[in-house]
Amino acid sequence: MAFAAVVSVEQILQQLLHSDEDYPKSEIKAFHVKIRSLQSFLEKIYPVRRSIRDEVNELESKIRDTVYEAQDLIEAFISSHNNSPSVFLENLKENAGKLDPIVAKAKEIADSMKVEQQPSPAKFKTSKSSRASKSWKIVGQDEDFRKLRYEILNKTPDRQVIPITGLPGIGKTTLARSIFEDRDVVDRFAIRSWVTVGQEYNAGEIFLKLLASIESKGQKSDGSDSTKVSPGNAEQIALQLYNSLLDNRYLIVVDDVWDTVVWDRIKNYFPDNKNCSRIVVTTRMDKIAGKVKSDFSHQMQPLNKETSWDLLREKVFGDGHCPPNLLTIGRSIAEHCGGLPLSITVVGGQLSQEMETVEYWEIVEEDTKAAAKSERETYLEILSRSYEHLPARLKGCFLYMGAFPEDSEILVSKLVKLWVAEGFLIQTKSLSFEDSAEQCLNDLVDRNLVFPLKFSSSGRVRSCGMHDSIRHLAETKSEEERFFVSVKKFPSQRNQSRGEIADALRGKDTQRRLSVHKNILMCMEDVYESAKAIKSGRTLLYAGHYHHHPLPFCLTYDWLRVLDALTVHLIEFPSELVELIHLRYLSLTYNGRLPASLSQLKNLLVLIVRRHPKIIIMKKSILPVEIWYMKQLRHILLTECDFPDVPGIQGGNSPLLENLQSLSNINASRCSEEFFKNMPNLKKLGIWIEAPGPVNMYLDHLPDLEAFKFTVLNPIPGKEIELQRSLVFPETLRKLSLSGCGLPWDRMADIGKLPCLQVLKLRQFAFQGPEWIPEDKQFPELKLLLIECLDLEYLNVGFFCCENLESLIIKNCYELKEIDEELASIGTLKQVELVGCNYVAVDCVEKMREERRDSGKDLPLRVYSSWGKESSPHDC
Repeated sequence: MAFAAVVSVEQILQQLLHSDEDYPKSEIKAFHVKIRSLQSFLEKIYPVRRSIRDEVNELESKIRDTVYEAQDLIEAFISSHNNSPSVFLENLKENAGKLDPIVAKAKEIADSMKVEQQPSPAKFKTSKSSRASKSWKIVGQDEDFRKLRYEILNKTPDRQVIPITGLPGIGKTTLARSIFEDRDVVDRFAIRSWVTVGQEYNAGEIFLKLLASIESKGQKSDGSDSTKVSPGNAEQIALQLYNSLLDNRYLIVVDDVWDTVVWDRIKNYFPDNKNCSRIVVTTRMDKIAGKVKSDFSHQMQPLNKETSWDLLREKVFGDGHCPPNLLTIGRSIAEHCGGLPLSITVVGGQLSQEMETVEYWEIVEEDTKAAAKSERETYLEILSRSYEHLPARLKGCFLYMGAFPEDSEILVSKLVKLWVAEGFLIQTKSLSFEDSAEQCLNDLVDRNLVFPLKFSSSGRVRSCGMHDSIRHLAETKSEEERFFVSVKKFPSQRNQSRGEIADALRGKDTQRRLSVHKNILMCMEDVYESAKAIKSGRTLLYAGHYHHHPLPFCLTYDWLRVLDALTVHLIEFPSELVELIHLRYLSLTYNGRLPASLSQLKNLLVLIVRRHPKIIIMKKSILPVEIWYMKQLRHILLTECDFPDVPGIQGGNSPLLENLQSLSNINASRCSEEFFKNMPNLKKLGIWIEAPGPVNMYLDHLPDLEAFKFTVLNPIPGKEIELQRSLVFPETLRKLSLSGCGLPWDRMADIGKLPCLQVLKLRQFAFQGPEWIPEDKQFPELKLLLIECLDLEYLNVGFFCCENLESLIIKNCYELKEIDEELASIGTLKQVELVGCNYVAVDCVEKMREERRDSGKDLPLRVYSSWGKESSPHDC
C-alpha cells in the first residue's frame, strides 16, 4: 500500500539522518525531501471520483513498487555495514530518478482535487461511549428481534434449536448478539456461551471456544483464551462442555455455520435438560437451517427503502437530522445498498467521518449506483469501493486486519504495538505513535469496518473483530497490493493437500509480510521452504493457536522487522535471531534466559517474552543486563520475573531507557530510585512482590504514569506490606490496581485526591478493616470501582464523593453487611454488580433500586451467588 510504504521509508531515512554512523547524509537528505513531498501529495489525493480512480490506482501501484525498491536497497546498505557507499549512492540516485516523474504526477493529481477537505462537524464525531452503545444496536429489524426474543424466552421446556438464515451482510450475527446481550435473556439463563465456526473449523477448537466463552451467573467470560481450559483431546473437551451444561439452563449461539457436518459433530454435547435451554444457529444456507431446527426457523429479509434510509441516517447522524440539501442524495445511496445492513452500515460509517458536502455525497452515490449494476454481488462491490474511500493513512491499518484468521478476537494493545513497529504511522507533536495507532483504530471502528468486541474499564476499545466479508476484502486487497499473504490450512478448498498449500505460496516472493494461520503448517517441509522463498519479508506473524511443541522459524528474512511468535514454544534461543538488526517487534514463548547478544537488536521497540507453563522466577532475571542499552525500547512485557540491576557504568547523562512507555510484571525489589530515574517516561507499570514485606515505591519519579498495578502474589490476611517511604502517586494516574497489600483504610485518603483517577481495582485484601468511609470531595473522576475479596463490612460511597461513578462491582466480600444509601444519590451510576455477597448487602442495594425507580430513575443491578447460580432462581 503506497502511503504505508512511503511513511515506513520516511521513518528509516529519519533514523539515518539522526544516526551517529558515517552515512552519506546530504544524499540521504535529498532523497528524504522527495519522500516527504510524496507523502504530502498522497494525503491530498482524497477523495477520488470514479472518473480518475483508475489513474490514481495506477499511480499508487507505481509509488508502492518504487518505494519498496528504495526500502530494499536502503536496508541492504544498513545490513551490509559497507564503509564504501558508492554502490548504494548510485542505486539511490537511480531510484530517485524513477521517483521524479511519479512525484510530478502525484502533485498534478493532488492540485486538481476540487472537493474541499474539511473535518466533519464535531456533533457527528463518534465518542468512546457511543462506540460502546452502538456495537450491536438493532435498527430497522425490530420485528426480527421481537420474534426471536419471544422464541428464546417462551416456556417450552424442551431444548430448542433456532436457526437464523439470510444473505451475507443481512445482520444475522448482529441480531443474535443483540438477543444474547438482552437483559431479560441474561437474567433467564444460568449459562450463556458463544462460538463462531466459519468455513475452516475444527471440532476440538469449537468445544474449546465454547468452554472458554461460557458466561455463567456470577462469572463473565474473560475471552477466547482456550489455554485456560483443561487440555485433552476433542472427545475429552466435549465431555467437559457437556458436564458444564448439564443441569443448567443455557443459551448457546453457534454463529456462521457453513456445513451440516459440524452440527452433526457437536449437537450431542448439548444436553436436553427439559428446562427451556436454547441453541441459536446462524447460517447463510437454508439446507443447514432445515437440518438443525426444532420447530421454529427465522429467515431474515432485506430492508425496505424506508428502513434502509432510517439505518443510513442513524449511522451518519446518530440522533440528529439529515440536512435538507443531502436528503435526496442520502435516500438514493440507501436505496442502492440493496437492503443489506452491512452495506448500509459501512457506507454510513464512511459518510459519518467525512465532509458533509453535496460533492462528497455525490461521489458516494456514484459508487453505490455502479455497485448496484455490477456483475459482482452488490455488497462486495460496495465494500471494495469503501476501501478505496479510506484516507491514505488508514489503508495500511485496514489491510493489516486481514492478516488475522477469520473470526479472530484481536487485542487492541497488541495491534497498536504491531502498527508502531511496522512504521506506517505518523507521529505529531500532540500524538505519540501509540496514540496515533489508537486513533486509526477508532477511525476504522467509527467507519464500521472494524467492530469492538470488548471495552476496558475506562471505556476504550480493548479487543475488536471484523465481519468475515470485510476481513476477506482486507485479505484479498493485501495480497493484490503485496502487503500481506497468509498461510492457511485450507486456502481454497477443504481437502487441499499440503503440496497445494506450498504451491499457493509460490509466486508470492515479492510479498512484504507473512501470516501463518495454522502454526503446525510450518512443520511441513514444502510449506516451510515456500515460505522461506519470500525473501523481501518484513513481518512474520504466527497467528494460530498456541503450539506446545517447537516449530521452525523463517529467520532467513534479512530485513525482518516484526516477529510475532508468542504462540510457538521455543526450546532454544536461535542465535541467528540476534542478526536481524532491523527487528522492531519480538514476541516469543521461551523459558530460558535471553542472551547478552540480544542487545545487537538496536532498533527493537517491543519485547514480549512469555513462559509456558507460567513459572515465576524469584531473584533472577531472564533478561541480560545489556537490556539497559537498548535505547529504542518502548514496551517490555514479561511473565513475572526480576529485572537486571542498573549497570554501574552509564554512558552520558540521559536516562538509559528514556523511550520506555510500558513495563509489566517486574519484581518490586528491583525498583530502586535509580531504576525509575533511568526510565522516566513510563506510562504503564506492573510490579509484584512474593509476600507481604518491605517495599519501596518511587512512583513520584514517574511524572507521566497513567496505569499502575501492584500485586502481592501470596497475600496473608492481617499482614500489611511495609512501605519504606511515603507512597506518592503521580497526579497523572488514571488507573490503579492493588492486590494483597493489607493496607489500612486511612491510606486511601491520598488515593482519593488523585485528580485523573478513573479506574480503581482493589483485590485480595488490598485494604483491610471493616469500614471504609471516603472523605468528602474525593475521587472526583472515578468511573469504575471494583472491590474483590476484602473483609469490608460497611461501605459508604456516594453523595459527597465518587460523584462521577458509573460502575460499582463487588465480588466475594462475604463480610459486607451494609452499603450506605447515599450510593443511590450518584446520578451517573449505570450499574451495580454483586457477586458472592451475602443477602444483607443485596437487600441494601435492592432497596436503593426501588427508591430510584420510585423517583423515575433506574439502577441496573445484577446479583449473582458465588457458585455461579442466580440468587433468585427463575422458573421456565
